[in-house]
Amino acid sequence: MATIILNIVQMAVSFQGMPAWYLGILDGINYIFTVIFLAEAILKITAYGWSYFGTAWNKFDFFVVCSSLLDIVMDQMDAEQMETLAVGPQLAKILRVLRVTRVLRLAGKNEGL
Repeated sequence: MATIILNIVQMAVSFQGMPAWYLGILDGINYIFTVIFLAEAILKITAYGWSYFGTAWNKFDFFVVCSSLLDIVMDQMDAEQMETLAVGPQLAKILRVLRVTRVLRLAGKNEGL
C-alpha cells in the first residue's frame, strides 16, 4: 500500500511548465514504480497460475500494469511516430490518466476503504 501511495504522490507533484530535468526525474521514478507493479503481477501469475485472473481486482491490476507499459512505450516515441498513429496523442493522454487509477488498488488491498 505504501508503494501505491508513493506512486500517487509522485504523479501529484507534476505541474505545467516543469523543467526538463524535473520531468526526467519524475519519468524515472514512474519507470521504477511500473517495474515494481509489473514484478508484483508476474509473481502473482507465477504463484496462482491462471486462477490469478479469476479475481476482479487482479484483472484490474493487470490492466493498469499493461496500460502503464503501453504509456512508457508511447512516451519513448517521438512526435513524428505519434502522428503516424491514428489516435496517438489522444491515447497517450488516456494512458496517463489510467495511471491514476492505481489509487483504486488501495480499495482492493484494504476491505475497510
